[in-house]
Amino acid sequence: MADPLDPTLTEVAGFRHWTPVLLRFRDLDLLGHVNNVNLAGWLEDARVALELPIQPCTTDYRGPVIVLVESRIQYLAEIHFGSDVRVGTRVQRIGRTSVVLGQAVFVGDTCAAIAEFVEVLIDPVTRKPTPFPPEFQALFQPHAMAP
Repeated sequence: MADPLDPTLTEVAGFRHWTPVLLRFRDLDLLGHVNNVNLAGWLEDARVALELPIQPCTTDYRGPVIVLVESRIQYLAEIHFGSDVRVGTRVQRIGRTSVVLGQAVFVGDTCAAIAEFVEVLIDPVTRKPTPFPPEFQALFQPHAMAP
């Protein structure tokens, strides 16, 4: 079994970057709560919102590319239609070529899920890991968890 996820991910105060979620009826499953696949999509949307200033999503972008290499989600509570949902995203660790993002889904101030995602920066031609340039690190830094 993998190491447990960082328990501080359940704390609202640990996040500076927030992405609101528009909960749709089609996000629900037969049990009446949010389907886990849809919740994973919310986490992806929030990661993209944090990273767009770092890696623009344009057809003319030719720089290094951030790719997802590992994902872990722990579901803590059901989310029902009509809930006020938001996703907090933070940088857990920045390495030479990788970053670990921590995320949590909150219903109000109640944590419904926590997650960690490992992403690697790759060269667009060689497809090999490449070091984060200083400007990427500078854009990640405001979202780093407090020491």
